[in-house]
Amino acid sequence: MHPAEQKQTKTMHCKLVLWLAIVIGAVSAIASEGTVFTDESCRQSGALVFYRIKLVTSWSKKLFPKHYPEFRPPPHWSMTFGQTHNDSFRLFEMKHPASVAVSTFAETGQVGSLEESLAQQQDVLFDEFRLPKIRKGKGESEATFFVDLSHPTVSFMTKIVPSPDWFVGLDSFSLCSRGRWLEKVTVPLHPLDAGTSSGLTFTSPKWPTNPRGVIERITARFPLHFASSFFYPEIKHLPPIAHVTFTKIKEYANRNNVHKKVKRMKQKQRTKLLKKLSQQSERADADPGVGQGVNAIRDASGSDVDCRVSAWSTWSPCSKTCGLGKRNRARSVLQAQRPGGRECPSLVETQWCGSARQCSVIDNYFRW
Repeated sequence: MHPAEQKQTKTMHCKLVLWLAIVIGAVSAIASEGTVFTDESCRQSGALVFYRIKLVTSWSKKLFPKHYPEFRPPPHWSMTFGQTHNDSFRLFEMKHPASVAVSTFAETGQVGSLEESLAQQQDVLFDEFRLPKIRKGKGESEATFFVDLSHPTVSFMTKIVPSPDWFVGLDSFSLCSRGRWLEKVTVPLHPLDAGTSSGLTFTSPKWPTNPRGVIERITARFPLHFASSFFYPEIKHLPPIAHVTFTKIKEYANRNNVHKKVKRMKQKQRTKLLKKLSQQSERADADPGVGQGVNAIRDASGSDVDCRVSAWSTWSPCSKTCGLGKRNRARSVLQAQRPGGRECPSLVETQWCGSARQCSVIDNYFRW
C-alpha cells in the first residue's frame, strides 16, 4: 500500500476508535440514569433500601429430643418483634443483664413493655416490623422493613414457647458490609437465656433468678446441668434451632421521594403510640382503679380491643407439706381479644414453694 494511503487508513482508524469511545460513554451515561446506586451504595446519603426478613425455625423432636414438649402447650414461637436503628441502639447485649422490657418479652412473649420503651427512642430508631407467630416447632414467617445510611442495623427477638425465658434473636446486625448493601445473607440462630428465670426445662415453672443473671447463649454444655433441656454432653455443638435470612428487595434514590414518605409514616406511627400511652397514664392518674387487677389497654379512640383479664386469685396451698412443692394462682378472661387487639396473657401462674427445712426428719427427705 502507498504510504499516503496507509496514513489515511490509520487516521480513519483513530477517528473510528474515538467515535466508538464517545458512543460507549454516552450509552453508559444514559444507562447510569436508570441505575439507582454505585458500588458504594450504602455510603450514599440518599439511599433507602427495602429488605425482606424470613425466619425459618427447626425445633423438632429429631433435632432436640430431650424434654420435647408434646402438649400443654406444644412447641411454637411467639410473634417476632424487631426494628432497624443506628449504631447507638442495643436491643440486648450478650453477657449483660436484660432490660425490663426484654426480660418481660423473653418470659411472656408480650410486646407491651417493648413498645413503650422503644416509643421513647424515636431519634435512634428508623423502622419497626413484626413477624406473625409460628404455630409449630418447625415453620417460617416473614415481613419487610426499611434501612438507610443512618440506620443500617437490624435487631429482633422471638420467644421460644414453652420456655422459662429463652428466645432467639439478633442484636445490631449491620446490613451494610464493605460499603455495599448485602444482597442476601442467612444467619444461624441459637437459643439464648435472658437470665431472669431459673428454670432448666421447657416447661419449668416461673422461678425468678435472684440476683438476676446476664444474657447467655445456651449450648450443649451450658447450663452445665443434666436436667437442662438443651444439655447434650455427647455432642460438641448444638445444631441451630432457627435461621434468619435478609434479602434486599429494592433500593431507592432520593428523587423517588420514598425516603421522606417513609419517615413521615414512621413518625406518625410513633406519635400515635406515644399519645396512646399518655392517655393510658392520664386515665390511670384520674382513676387509681384503672389498670389494677385488669390487664387491659385501650386504643386511642377509647374502645376496648385488647383482651382483659381479672386480678390474680390468691395462691393455692403448697402441694407438699414437706420439701419443695408447687402452688398456683389463676385469673379469668373478662373480655376476649378483638381484631387488632392484644392476645390474652397467661391465665395460670405456678411457683415453687416449701423447703426441705419444713420436714420433721430431714434425712428421710433426701434418702432417694
